Amino acid sequence: MARPVKELGLKRTLRVDIRLTPDEQMRLFAKATEQGLSVSDLVRSAVLNSKPIMKRAVPDRAALIKGLGDLGKIGGLINQIAHELHRERITGKGPTLPDHVISNTLSRLQAVSDGLLKLLTDGNEG
Repeated sequence: MARPVKELGLKRTLRVDIRLTPDEQMRLFAKATEQGLSVSDLVRSAVLNSKPIMKRAVPDRAALIKGLGDLGKIGGLINQIAHELHRERITGKGPTLPDHVISNTLSRLQAVSDGLLKLLTDGNEG
């Protein structure tokens, strides 16, 4: 999905350059990375007291986000399997699978998904 187009007044088109020593630059990049922000958002937040637009996905968070997306895909596949098994049971063709197997699998999938969501929100609800 493409990014939404920003309104003209919200587009950031102007630049401000500052001079730093190599040590200051390293510290700036490290601080931005530590807080999960871009350098621009970190400086904007510090100077203008504005809220950062979006935290960057640090490697652990990015992995969790990918894992959650993968779980969503798996859930869709499990749903398709359940529909197919139900159809097979109704028509009497093909093997059947006990309902509790599907139910338990979906419950475990939900538990894993809930655990990942909890990790993504640092254990905070909402």
